[in-house]
Amino acid sequence: MKIIILGSGDVSLELAKYLANAGHAVTIADTDSELLTEIANRIDLRVVTGNPASPATLRKAGAENTELLVATTSDDETNITACCVAHVLFKIPRKIARLRSHEYLSESEDLFGIKSIPIDHIIATEQVITQNIMSLIELPGISSLGSFCNNRIIVGSARVEIGAKLLGQGISYFNEYDGKAKVLAIYRDGKYLKNLDKEVFQIDDEVFFCCQRDRALSQLGSIRKLSIGDRNITIAGGTHVADNLARTLSEKYRVKLIESDSARANRSSVRLHDTGCEVYDADPMDMEFLKEENLDTSDLYIAATPKDETNIMTSLIFSRVHNVKTLALIRGESYLELTKSDRNDIDTVVFPKNSIISAMLSLIRQEGVENVHLFRQGKSEAIELCLQGSRLSSKIIGRKYESLNLPEGVTFGLLVRGKKIMVVDKHTVFADKDVVIAFLNDHLQMRPLVKYCRPFSFWVPKW
Repeated sequence: MKIIILGSGDVSLELAKYLANAGHAVTIADTDSELLTEIANRIDLRVVTGNPASPATLRKAGAENTELLVATTSDDETNITACCVAHVLFKIPRKIARLRSHEYLSESEDLFGIKSIPIDHIIATEQVITQNIMSLIELPGISSLGSFCNNRIIVGSARVEIGAKLLGQGISYFNEYDGKAKVLAIYRDGKYLKNLDKEVFQIDDEVFFCCQRDRALSQLGSIRKLSIGDRNITIAGGTHVADNLARTLSEKYRVKLIESDSARANRSSVRLHDTGCEVYDADPMDMEFLKEENLDTSDLYIAATPKDETNIMTSLIFSRVHNVKTLALIRGESYLELTKSDRNDIDTVVFPKNSIISAMLSLIRQEGVENVHLFRQGKSEAIELCLQGSRLSSKIIGRKYESLNLPEGVTFGLLVRGKKIMVVDKHTVFADKDVVIAFLNDHLQMRPLVKYCRPFSFWVPKW
């Protein structure tokens, strides 16, 4: 597929790198010529320098023969304009835009569509991050989460704790513990375990598993102690993400928001005036203030300020000093190792970039891949893959799972056949239109996996 990506921020670059590695012909365009030159030296793609929304730049990027435009610049108006130009002048069939402004998003149903501004899909940054955090809160103890098959199935990760029901037991016991579920991968001391049949659960193992959403809490309970649901939540940060999160959470929980900048605190107060959220103009590291307002007794602290340093430090204060559960948004990869070593202090670390890129990739459907979610800072991923073909036209249809020659590090979890959900085991025989949830230890295995599952070129689907 020929794809143009507008913008050269972190999200744009990671998306471009992923799509180029997946075999797509990618062109990235933006105004920063030095940065684009550096990108071209690192990634196998074309770069074009210029105003991302101008006809000249789009024409130079090959818009006349492009199948997909992804507008991910930091400016909403540039993204909207680029999609309009791409539609009117170049007839690009599919257009995806990332938008941040609440003014556009609140009117999106009337503003965007076939008979209005020609954007096929909108990625609302704040909403994507909020939905991800909400899912993590509703499943206390889970570290990361992706939803598949219209939210019927999840892929999640959690660490094995002392007192876990299956501690010291074989991995196969998890699959039999409570209904349809399967362990997809285990990382021990950061290393991927290749042969799970011979392994037992050990303390601090990072377990990736697949199960039906309504059974997720029960499955979690087998590898860690389930905590009581949160009721009092404190959020630090007057950002758009923090405001959106506070509004959503206030429908179910008692929420307090802290912002040290007076102007931003006032803005948050205005935005949240119609909710039950309490807004404070204060420093989240002010110990006396925390005690005075009883914030030190919160059930959960969410660090969502614009600064990674503040999010890490305040999370450590709430965890070590006040014994409060913590969730921190971390944007920079430079703090990745720090969050790993301090994982016992920061309960959950959320990388917003992974959530946004996952949402975009799920809209860029590639040869049977219906949904994608990145894990482990984008190194691994889970996908929802629709199988097609017959025994004569496919390497997988009509064959048992144990006989497949899947790429190394790829594991199939659950299978959906019509309305039925089943665990993929060595005896599973695949059929046309089966949907499988697969976990890839290395996201670079996506391309060989899709190629392996693709029907032979002579196959014609039934109508």
